[in-house]
Amino acid sequence: MAKQTSDITLSGKLGDHVHYSRGGKHFTKRASAKPYNFSPGSIAAQQAFGLGSQTGKQLKTALKTVLAEYKYEGVHNRLTEVCKRIFRNGPVHELESKNFIDHNIKMLLGLNLNKHAAINSLILQNPIILGYDPSGQVKLTIAEHNPMTAFSNLLKMHAISIRFLFSVIDLEASSFNHHQTKDIIIPLYQSHFTKLQGTFQVAPLNNKLFICCTQVRYYGNADYSSYSNNKKLVAAAITAVEYARDDMFVSYPPLDQQTTKAATTDSSPINVIDIKWE
Repeated sequence: MAKQTSDITLSGKLGDHVHYSRGGKHFTKRASAKPYNFSPGSIAAQQAFGLGSQTGKQLKTALKTVLAEYKYEGVHNRLTEVCKRIFRNGPVHELESKNFIDHNIKMLLGLNLNKHAAINSLILQNPIILGYDPSGQVKLTIAEHNPMTAFSNLLKMHAISIRFLFSVIDLEASSFNHHQTKDIIIPLYQSHFTKLQGTFQVAPLNNKLFICCTQVRYYGNADYSSYSNNKKLVAAAITAVEYARDDMFVSYPPLDQQTTKAATTDSSPINVIDIKWE
C-alpha cells in the first residue's frame, strides 16, 4: 500500500488504483480485479429500494396538486420511505414491478400530510363512511350522530368542514386524475345530525391506484365565511387506498398495527364533483 505525502489529494478510482482517505491521511491501493458478488438478499434489497424510490417519486408527482397547499416538505420524504417499505416487505418482480397484487399498498393508510394535528385527534367517532366501486362510483354515508361528541372542539369553533380529495393514478403510464368534493359542513353546536347518503363519480379505477386524502378545517362563525385561526388547513391524511385489478379490488392481509401510523407532469387541475344526496 502506498501512502500519499504530497499536497495533491485524490478520492475514488483512477485507472487500476483506488485513492481514499482515512484518519486524516490519504492512501492509494490497487483496485480489486474481481467483481463483487452481491448475495440474492442484497440484490432484492437494492431492487426494493429502487422501486420504492421510483414509486414514491411518481406518487409525489401525482399528488402534487393535493400536497401543494400543505407546504410541509417532510411529507415527501415520508411518502418515499413508506413506498420503500412496501416493496421491502413483498416480492420484487422484474416485470410488472408496479403490480400491487403482491405489494401491500395499504401501508400508505394513515400517512399524515401536514405536520400539525392528526385527523384521528379531531374526529373522535367517525360518522362518515365511503364505499368504492371499481367503476369509479363512490357512495358517501354520514351516519346519524352527535357532533358534540363525534368531533373534538377544544377551540369552541362553530362548525367542522370535511373535504375529500381523490387521486386515480396509473403508475405504468404515469397519468392521473384528481377529484375533490365540496366541503361537507357539520355544525358543532347541535347534538343531533340526521343521516345522509349520496353518490358521486370519479375516474374508473380498474388497473389503477386509488388514493383518498381527507382534509379537516374549522369554521369560526355562523355564516361559514371565514376559517378558524388555525389558518386554512387543520389536518390532512391519506384515509383510503385501493388497487383495482380485472374490475375487482385486490384484497390484502391485515396490516400489523405496529407498522401503521394513525394518521406525471406539473400540477394538474382538480375536478370539483357534486354529491347527489338521496
